[in-house]
Amino acid sequence: MKGSAPKLDWKFLQVFGDKASVEKVSEEDIISAISFDKTGRFLSLGDRAGRLIIFEQCATSKSKRVEFQYLTELQSHTREFDYLKSTDIEEKINQIVWMRNSGKNMYVLTTNDKTVKLWKISEKNIKKVMKGAGKDLNMPKLQTLESGLMPTIRKVYPNLHTYHINAISASQNEEFLLSSDDLRVNLWSIENPNKAFVAVDLKPDNLEELSEVITSSQFHPQHDNMFLYTTSKGVTKVGDMRKSGICDNTAMTFSEKEDPSKKNFFTEIVASISDATFARNGKYIFARDFLSVKVWDVAMQNKPVVTIPIFEPLKSKLCELYENECIFDKFSISSSPDSNFFVTGNFNSTFHVIDRNGDLNNQFELNFNKKTLIKPIPPKYFENLGSNYDFSRKVLKTAYSPVNHTLAISCLNCLYFYNATAPSA
Repeated sequence: MKGSAPKLDWKFLQVFGDKASVEKVSEEDIISAISFDKTGRFLSLGDRAGRLIIFEQCATSKSKRVEFQYLTELQSHTREFDYLKSTDIEEKINQIVWMRNSGKNMYVLTTNDKTVKLWKISEKNIKKVMKGAGKDLNMPKLQTLESGLMPTIRKVYPNLHTYHINAISASQNEEFLLSSDDLRVNLWSIENPNKAFVAVDLKPDNLEELSEVITSSQFHPQHDNMFLYTTSKGVTKVGDMRKSGICDNTAMTFSEKEDPSKKNFFTEIVASISDATFARNGKYIFARDFLSVKVWDVAMQNKPVVTIPIFEPLKSKLCELYENECIFDKFSISSSPDSNFFVTGNFNSTFHVIDRNGDLNNQFELNFNKKTLIKPIPPKYFENLGSNYDFSRKVLKTAYSPVNHTLAISCLNCLYFYNATAPSA
């Protein structure tokens, strides 16, 4: 680990949503996935109603500030019925992955619990022949009445997952798609959706012997043959498909030995990794469990470079969190483009931007007053969380732009943006 990360001057940028809507938010309007495209110009969100909504970054006329504006939306998934299992398949979008845009065409992968879809969103002009208005020759003219964005499904990756899909990821060359559920990681050819290759299979011969499940997966940002997956036992593994097609036994394992003296009822629950991501440079892994983030150097498996507590006071609330089932909430994590920072969420309308060394942990409080509310959280920080601490205002989904220090943060049905500038050298 080299030097300290630059200090960033964060500013609140904008919010979509208002306080009134949060007080009476309907279940279907809750945001369930957010993702920037590779240029940072577009941001997409998915909600529990299966809608995919896209925002575009553009300069506002009133000021020089660059803000995001609503662009278009489509119904990505609808509720289905699994006749074999006699269960409903929810329309909720679990994850969104952008492919590279081609000209004016946008390509987006979305998934619900069972089916992955590849959408193409393209501009379409509606034209009509209009009578000319000339004095001598009344020549008809072709006139564009309106132009709009037209979504079409390019590919559907059929239901080959026995359990709910928790993550999807595209390889850097965009030839392959990774999808994972509780027990398997599947590898697809993006152009051939008819069959999938099993890259990881944790299913035991006897399901009663099942001791851990897969919680997330992601392709390496530079090497198409490598990917990570995480488990409920707090383990991160990196598979290399050059060594073996099935990576169960050949994957590099990143895990810390448990201290038996510190074990309690909650130990295994809070150790489960909810999300993990490679740093953009591919050299580090940021793995988020319930209470902390472990930063791993990909070249060093024996111990994490640093374990960073997100917010220590939560430890005092584990009984309450277990009773209201919030202890099972899964918080996402996203890397900054320079690999020096990551962003992850918390309860009580807060999220954290933390540098890779763990030296600077800034807690942001979301608000509708357009204020930038930041509180530095020092190591071994503690405060009494009173009855006003709100576990229902949870920030589960966060995204860091791939090109600059812009954040997209969702809480219930509201979407917030923050932006920062690094001091010049």
